[in-house]
Amino acid sequence: MFLKELLESNIKEAKGIFGRTDTDFWTDGDKQWAFRQAVAIPPAQENNGQFESPEARDQWIADFEAGKIPKVFAQEGTFGPIEWTNEPNNGRLAIGLLFVQSTDDNPAGETKIIGRYFQKTAVDLMGKWKNDQLPDGFKLASSKGAAKLDSGLDPQHLIANENQYNSTTSIINTVSKNLEGNPDQKVLVDGLKMAATGQLPTFPGMVESIPVIRDYFSEIMGPVAMMGGLVKGDADQARQELGGGAEWKDMKIFWPLAANYPLVDSVFIAPDGNEIGLSSKGGKGAAASAKNLYDAYEKVKKQAQGGSNSATELLSNVEIAGEIATIIQNNNAKDGPFVLSEKQNLISPKLKTEAENLIDSGATDLKQVSPEAAKLLAPYAWKTDTPGFNVGFALTSAVAKLAAQSINQDPRFSEQARLLLNQASIVQLYTKMGRQGDTARVNSYQAIYPPNFKGRVVLDGGKNYYSSRIGGKFAFKFV
Repeated sequence: MFLKELLESNIKEAKGIFGRTDTDFWTDGDKQWAFRQAVAIPPAQENNGQFESPEARDQWIADFEAGKIPKVFAQEGTFGPIEWTNEPNNGRLAIGLLFVQSTDDNPAGETKIIGRYFQKTAVDLMGKWKNDQLPDGFKLASSKGAAKLDSGLDPQHLIANENQYNSTTSIINTVSKNLEGNPDQKVLVDGLKMAATGQLPTFPGMVESIPVIRDYFSEIMGPVAMMGGLVKGDADQARQELGGGAEWKDMKIFWPLAANYPLVDSVFIAPDGNEIGLSSKGGKGAAASAKNLYDAYEKVKKQAQGGSNSATELLSNVEIAGEIATIIQNNNAKDGPFVLSEKQNLISPKLKTEAENLIDSGATDLKQVSPEAAKLLAPYAWKTDTPGFNVGFALTSAVAKLAAQSINQDPRFSEQARLLLNQASIVQLYTKMGRQGDTARVNSYQAIYPPNFKGRVVLDGGKNYYSSRIGGKFAFKFV
C-alpha cells in the first residue's frame, strides 16, 4: 500500500557517540561534561578490527589504565580508570573509549573515560555506540534531536511499539503506563482524555512545556483528538476520500517508530485497508526523504493506468521529477549520487569505483585521490579530524551536492516535485497552543488535506551525506 511503501531501511539511529563533536556535551546531575574524543581500538585496518584474544584485549586495557599507552587520544598522556557501560565476553574483541571533560571553573577540568566492548571495529562506526549507552544519569544536552529524546513525551517513549490501536482508551492506557514516575503523568493523561471526548486539552502548571507538548506530545494527542471528533474541516474530507467515509474513531492507528518514516508521524488504517498518514506539526517540520516523490509518482501512474484523465495529464507534466525520483529509489544511498551525476554528464563512471575503494580502505588522506576527485573535493573545507572521517564518504558527499546543485538549477524540477508531493495520502495536522496563567492550552487544531505544500522544492545533497558516513538517501526541502 502507498504509505507502507514510505518506509526506508537506509536511515538508521542517530550518529551516536562516534559521531559527536566538540560542540556536544552531556549533563550528569549538576555536572556538565564536554565531548573531547571517541576512539575505537584496535583500528578497523588492524587484524580485522579485533584483538587476537580476550587476554590480549584485557592486557591492552590494563596497560592503558596504567599510563603505558600515552597516545590513544589527541590529548597525549590521557589515561586512567575506564567506566564501562557493558560487560566483556569472549566474542567482544574490540573496545570504544569516550573521553569527556567537565566544564567547571577549573581550566583543566575534571576528566572521565567511558568505555564499551564491541565485537569488532569498522571503518564506519556511526550509530554503533548509541547515545543512551552511557553511565546512568548522562543526558545529551547539545542537540535538537537529543532535546526531543530528553523530553520523553514523543511516541518513541510513550507508545514504544508499533501495535495497531483501535480505541482512544487503549492509547491512553499505554501512555499512562509509560508515564509512570513522571510528575506530570496525571496532567498529561487528563489532557489526552479531554481530546478523546472532543474537548480542547489544557495542561495546568505546564506553561513552560508548551514547545514540548506542541512539537512532540501532539504526535499522540493530535490523532486522539481526531478520533474524539475534535478535528473537522479537511479532516472530514480526508476520511471520506481516503477512508471510505469511515469515522476516525472506527479506524485503527499505529505509530511508526523508525526515524526514517518520511513525513508521517502516525498512520490510520481504514476498515477497507487503506492507509492514511498523519503529519502532526507544531512548527514547519523537517526535510523528508525523496522517496515521497517516487511514491507519489507511482500513485499518479497507477491512477493514469486506471483511466483517470486528470492523472494522465498530470503524469505528462512531471516527467523530470518522476525520472529523478525513480533513479534515487532504484539505487542504494551510496550509489544514487553517482548514478544521478553520470546521467547529467557531470562525472566519469570510474569515480564511483574510486569512492568505493576509498571507503573500504578507510582512507583519510585527501591527497591520495585522482585529479577528478581532487577537483570535486577542493571547494569544501573538510575537517579531517572529524570522528570517522573517510575520503570516500567525503567524495560521495561532494558528488551528492554536485548532483543536487545541477538538478535544482532547472526550475521544472521544483514545480513538478511540488505537484507530486501534493498527491500524497497525508493529512497535515497543526496544533495551535497558548497560555492562560500557568496553564498551557490547545487553542485549535487545523487539518490540511489534500497536502498543501508550498514554496520552492529543492533536492538536498547535504542532508544525509557527510564526510564520516552516509545517513540515507537524498532528501528534499522547501526554501
